[in-house]
Amino acid sequence: MSETLDAFMELYSGLPREGPGTINSLLNVLEIADVPPLGRILDVACGSGADCETFQRTLPGVELIGIDKQVDFIEAAKARGLNADFYVGDMLWPEGEFDLIWCAGAVYFFGAETVLEAWRSHLRPGGKVAFSEVVWLGQPSTEAKDFWAEAYPQMDSQNGLTARIEKSGFKVLSAEPLGRAGWDDYYNALRANAARLKGQSDVMDAVCAETEAEIGIYDTHFGEYDYVVYLVEPV
Repeated sequence: MSETLDAFMELYSGLPREGPGTINSLLNVLEIADVPPLGRILDVACGSGADCETFQRTLPGVELIGIDKQVDFIEAAKARGLNADFYVGDMLWPEGEFDLIWCAGAVYFFGAETVLEAWRSHLRPGGKVAFSEVVWLGQPSTEAKDFWAEAYPQMDSQNGLTARIEKSGFKVLSAEPLGRAGWDDYYNALRANAARLKGQSDVMDAVCAETEAEIGIYDTHFGEYDYVVYLVEPV
């Protein structure tokens, strides 16, 4: 791994989860998706497996598979001791068919259209896709717009993303903003890691500074944007 990626992985090591999210948002997805008690769920870009833990606690009979491209995350997921299969893999090329494909915050790597097309053939009859994606909720301030133009230039509005999903041949069953709680828990843990790791090296300091800049935008401009948790099905 590159020195920058090493620093990034150290910064994210030991976090409860690797991105914004809440247990309640997952429970809402499971309720609407109506996953069979003995169904199959795929967690794409599963990180250290926090969401798989929620899935298993809620549906103990479900078959769980988690994939991520980072070996360290997969090892951390395995260490949770869940009744789940975790492996290093490409998020666009999962193996098998599923009643639910879930992806927390990683759709932006390829775009909604690309991932939905890739996952369509991996859904069982009645299967659904759920994912969280950061979107604009209103007219952004200049500061927030400038930051996200560099961090995520393809960031869309909630209405814009909904239209793209529908144009891709999927029906939106629900689209719920995550809310502040889903960010606060994640960012508080990340702040603590950054404070502990700063001063180790110039590379680590640069990674921490980038993270702190993102949190600073959140502190002053949350409400202009949020993660929205989408549940969709092919039509």
